[in-house]
Amino acid sequence: MKPFPKQDFTHSGVPSRAAQTGEDAGYGQLRRRVLDLTGIDLDCYKRQQMLRRLDAILSRCHLSDLGQLANELKPGSPILREFMERFTINVSECFRDRPRFDQLAHEILPTILQRNPAPRIWSAGCSYGAEPYSLAILLKEAHATRATILATDIDPKILETARAGASFTANDFKNMSRDLVQRYFQPQADGTFRINDQAKTMVSFKQHNLLTEAPGRDFDLILCRNVTIYFTEEAKDQVTTMLANALRPGGVLFIGETESLHRPTRFGLNMRSTSFYERAA
Repeated sequence: MKPFPKQDFTHSGVPSRAAQTGEDAGYGQLRRRVLDLTGIDLDCYKRQQMLRRLDAILSRCHLSDLGQLANELKPGSPILREFMERFTINVSECFRDRPRFDQLAHEILPTILQRNPAPRIWSAGCSYGAEPYSLAILLKEAHATRATILATDIDPKILETARAGASFTANDFKNMSRDLVQRYFQPQADGTFRINDQAKTMVSFKQHNLLTEAPGRDFDLILCRNVTIYFTEEAKDQVTTMLANALRPGGVLFIGETESLHRPTRFGLNMRSTSFYERAA
């Protein structure tokens, strides 16, 4: 059980309520409760980032301390839904980091498809579906109709949004040509867009915690981008080991543009280029 250190601060320089409450006010109780209900281990997240999110949750839910938050977390409760929405990060857009997606389209995928015309792909931490549907569009454009995409996230509510594929806005298309948007997305009466069925059917969704066993093996390509940046170094190594083991030999791990793996060979990976790592044969 680890108390919050007193030196944790909000952006204003004033200690957050979460930082001030410490272990005596219920951090241990909250950690156990969150772990039981969601599978999220608070100790696997970087301390200051976690404190900021917890403080936002306390303010949003009008709660005084972490012990009270722990008591309010119940299966199916509005407080639990609020916790998941605030604690998980759902920032995304179609073809996010477009230069890396171009590299994926022109260098990585052709090699994968040459080796296996029916590749298995995993989008880990898929949020509301922008990433896996971007993959589906790339594969459709490459006529790789036998490919399958598994998309996972820890947040069950965001997975419902992803499965529906109907909550995209113009902001999601900043990295797409108008022609591509028109071919794969249908405008709706409320101004949002729906992914069309030919791309949608390539993707299946499943709830998954990255700090547990992989939801499958022998993937040809795994995307896990801008997720582990919130984890401690120990948790990050645990996730990277799991991801590497889930790849088939020659399979590729695609991480965020601002991320890197320290000594990737210890995970059985070789750096192919920026953001791309290949599992050794």
